[in-house]
Amino acid sequence: MKPLLHAALALALVGLQSALLRHVGGGAFTLCLPVALLVHLSLTVELVEGAVAAAAVGYVLDVASGGTKGLLTSLAVATFLAVRIIRLAVDVRGRAGFAALCGLAAFGLSAGAVALSRSVTPPELRPVWSLVPRIALAALLTGLLAPLLLWGLRRLDGLFGERASDLAL
Repeated sequence: MKPLLHAALALALVGLQSALLRHVGGGAFTLCLPVALLVHLSLTVELVEGAVAAAAVGYVLDVASGGTKGLLTSLAVATFLAVRIIRLAVDVRGRAGFAALCGLAAFGLSAGAVALSRSVTPPELRPVWSLVPRIALAALLTGLLAPLLLWGLRRLDGLFGERASDLAL
């Protein structure tokens, strides 16, 4: 799939995430569904295409969050690259590995955003580290929903004639 399609898919996932959070959670918890797209990209596409698509996904996250512009874009690309490095050391085939990697990536992306925001904002506006349990819950829930998203992403890959990946197990 091409980077523009990934941006559109990220926008759809952000919309789905917003609807789920409004009607199911009511603000009690958060999710980070586009992270599954970043993990899928890092496991299936080439480096340059994946980095461009990760930047597009990050831009969608930036726009949806309403925070500092460029923060989530750069963190999405960093997450993409980190998952590519992790996949060299760990065999990530199947739904369970994908779910664990999505949870880890969601935690890293959100914790990275808190850490970078703390380093550049004035003391009275800094996000607090007491958000870490909420970030961990979001990562856990994202990991639990990741196999469902993997199923949909594999379907889309098949629709666009992409080669079958090792994630098909």
